[in-house]
Amino acid sequence: MAHRLLVDDELILFGGVGDIWGDGSGFTAREVVEALAEHGPEDLTVRLNSGGGNVWEGTTIFNALKAHPGEVTVYIDGIAASAASYIAMAGDLRIMREGAQMMIHDPSSITIGPAEVHRKSAALLDRLGNTIAAVYAARSGQTVEHVRALMLAETWFNAEEAVAEGFATDLAETPADAVAAFDYGAYRNTPETIPQAAMRSLPAHPAASPAAQMKEAGMADPNAAAGVPNAELVTKQREPNPAEQAAAVVAQAPENELKDEPTKAAPTVRDATMAIMSRCRSAKLSSDETFEVIAKADNDEMRARDLIIDMIAGRTPQEEAAVPKIEVTADGTDRFREGVTRSLLHKAGMEGGEVNEFTNMSLKELGRAYLLNRDRKDLAATSDPLTMAGHALGISMESGMHSTSDFANILANVANKSMLKGYAEVEETFERWTARGVLNDFKEVTRIDLGLYPALREVPEGAEYKHATIGDRGEKIQLATFGSLFAITRQAIVNDDMSVMTRVPQRMGRAARRTIGNLVYAVLTANPTMSDGTALFHASHNNLAGSAAAPSVASLDAARSAMSLQKDPDGVAHALGIRPRYFLVPVALEGAAKVLMNSEFDHDSDKLQKPNSVRAMSEVISDPRLDAASTTAWYLAGDPNTYDTIEVAYLNGNDQPLLEQRPGWNVDGVEFKVRIDAGVKAMGWLALYKNAGS
Repeated sequence: MAHRLLVDDELILFGGVGDIWGDGSGFTAREVVEALAEHGPEDLTVRLNSGGGNVWEGTTIFNALKAHPGEVTVYIDGIAASAASYIAMAGDLRIMREGAQMMIHDPSSITIGPAEVHRKSAALLDRLGNTIAAVYAARSGQTVEHVRALMLAETWFNAEEAVAEGFATDLAETPADAVAAFDYGAYRNTPETIPQAAMRSLPAHPAASPAAQMKEAGMADPNAAAGVPNAELVTKQREPNPAEQAAAVVAQAPENELKDEPTKAAPTVRDATMAIMSRCRSAKLSSDETFEVIAKADNDEMRARDLIIDMIAGRTPQEEAAVPKIEVTADGTDRFREGVTRSLLHKAGMEGGEVNEFTNMSLKELGRAYLLNRDRKDLAATSDPLTMAGHALGISMESGMHSTSDFANILANVANKSMLKGYAEVEETFERWTARGVLNDFKEVTRIDLGLYPALREVPEGAEYKHATIGDRGEKIQLATFGSLFAITRQAIVNDDMSVMTRVPQRMGRAARRTIGNLVYAVLTANPTMSDGTALFHASHNNLAGSAAAPSVASLDAARSAMSLQKDPDGVAHALGIRPRYFLVPVALEGAAKVLMNSEFDHDSDKLQKPNSVRAMSEVISDPRLDAASTTAWYLAGDPNTYDTIEVAYLNGNDQPLLEQRPGWNVDGVEFKVRIDAGVKAMGWLALYKNAGS
């Protein structure tokens, strides 16, 4: 007997991807694999008509079809949406029938648990979306970025559009037996061109077990779900609309009942389950308690209500105390803080700003408005503007202590955004060719440079495998703190000096990033001593040119050869074969360096049209800090992700400056400190090379 998915030697994939409803109306990856095994290795025709479903099932089916030995031709008879469009990409030929539709969008899920579980779920969805986008891009010839944008927007294609965009390869007429039995209303951006014949709901499904009901609602199995994100990723399905539900009731109800009362839409299992879940969330039940209520209620909302009441009443005092109680409010102070912050961001020309009732106020007027908002009319009415500004900043002594006010915090928030904006604006070159590291404290740390793994030994039949040994060396690296102070004073408030919270911190942010760049290029130009007691660039390290020479095909070829022939200190390899990925030059040599990297011929050769052997050898990076040390010296660097070169390490991986504040002591205002914790160190010399130039 032929497999149920094989009809006339064609693989028929009609219905949901995966057993979404628990009634066998969909098709599963296991069934597809079984059908492929029965079909054999010959060329395969797939007929696809699916609104999508479980993304993991879709991924497995896609891979099974891709691995099929024969040519796979996929006909989209009606719709290939969501996970089904992903399956369609497995076809060597992807043929759209007349009137067929294709849709691509981002995967979605339902996650139950605390915030960290939702963050993990979101990260998984992002990774999954990127993976799917790469497949769409490879099959369509589009860029991944373009496809990602289409997915985020939920994009529908008719047959002609799918072919034009590359998601399908050809068009074909629709056969008489093609079926479009899907409700397109399940999606956000359903096009108006969908034929009315396709606007049908999914077939009715029987009442399922509690576990199947939770699966239908988009939840994982209760034995595995509590807090586990994405145990099952699902495509949302729309329930029958009221007219369709009413028609179903009319078809089944006795005639006299239709005359006595109006027809009502019948509730569905999904409706009942989601309503019960909503009640459980309102009662702050845990995931385990929610699953227990759903299982015992058997789709009866009134029964669920009684179960919830009994469950809460049966809690011990300890259990009741453990229930999280969260209260979120937004009072006048919160609205004032938000409004003033946005108005100041607008004045500073930064993202997040808006024009509102505070936009036309000066800093002094905002300070007075803050005091009135805090119901301190006595302080707001102070005739001396400096005194009023001091009260707004919170620098007056209350209860013998200095305190920082919300108004000062608002100004600090704007200053922090200005600082980070300045930090991001600086065009630095060091990040392109250095490694990024993480240190957790300020102790000196030895970075172990593991040598090459020895060549694998031959293992004769029946012999034992033997352990290999790896040599190790290490360079020391340590964090240091870099920072500076600025203040927002009473005078700045009275003078409406916006620069103290915009231009000043912005420039300090720029200075923070330049500071790290200074440290990096100082390593190259200062030529520090390494752990072996020898300078970074030295003849014994085989990374310093024996004779100084300007950049040329000959000098660069010699440098490349020297780097490639570097030997492993443990003698594992005769030559490491390191390739120079970056060509570091002072600005004075930038033009000549780019000509060398892009020229087809060697212009210094006596022979006409001699090929340039170093063309496109490395990426040219110039920096004026190299000019300050030497306008002739140039350097080569290998890939920092493969070899030890120079590492830039940050405290706990935070590569942005921090802004800290305190009530002013030396000034009448609020003091701010900009600091960044970083360490820069050359971690190896094998993948670095210097020529002093001439």
